Amino acid sequence: MGLLVSGLVVLATVLGVLVAMDRQQREAQPAISGLLWPEPKILAPFTTVDHENNPFQLVDLRGKWSLLFFGFTHCPDICPVTLAVMDQAHSQLEQAGDTQFVFVTVDPDRDSSERLAQYLTSFNPEFIGLGGSAEQIADLTGQIGLPYFLDKTESEENYLVDHGASLFLVDPLGRLVGIFSAPHDALNITDRFNRIREFIDG
Repeated sequence: MGLLVSGLVVLATVLGVLVAMDRQQREAQPAISGLLWPEPKILAPFTTVDHENNPFQLVDLRGKWSLLFFGFTHCPDICPVTLAVMDQAHSQLEQAGDTQFVFVTVDPDRDSSERLAQYLTSFNPEFIGLGGSAEQIADLTGQIGLPYFLDKTESEENYLVDHGASLFLVDPLGRLVGIFSAPHDALNITDRFNRIREFIDG
């Protein structure tokens, strides 16, 4: 009986410690909408092609804060609106030289490096455009968790692409640490970005 009681005491103590640690962890995490913590997603190596026709890989995200948006240059509404908001956010964060804004096409067959470069210049010449093969894009979107669908039921050329409109924040360690859902507002994006950055940088 004594061993049973001792075992129950030890178990209760361990459970108490675990509950206390969980409470401290939750109290330490700030209430920031979209923050993926304490389990950010660690991105695996990937390869794409940027708007200057150079390879762009996971290593190019490391060492910088990166805000990613996925879309396509033939997009009639969501992409232009979101990129315009990103341009406003970029202006508010331009003092942070370690922050980059990245537009990833989900329509690589039509969005060549040259087209991405021309398209993004009208929004912000400092934006980075990423394309490549369909397989390369699928690899990156699969890791991020972004759904998209090419609707070619009416045309093989003039088609639309259904895609999510969220922004994805990757930290300098190559971890997906935040997801900002639409609708987007520049002040809201910069506020959450700054709060997440301050929290992670400690």
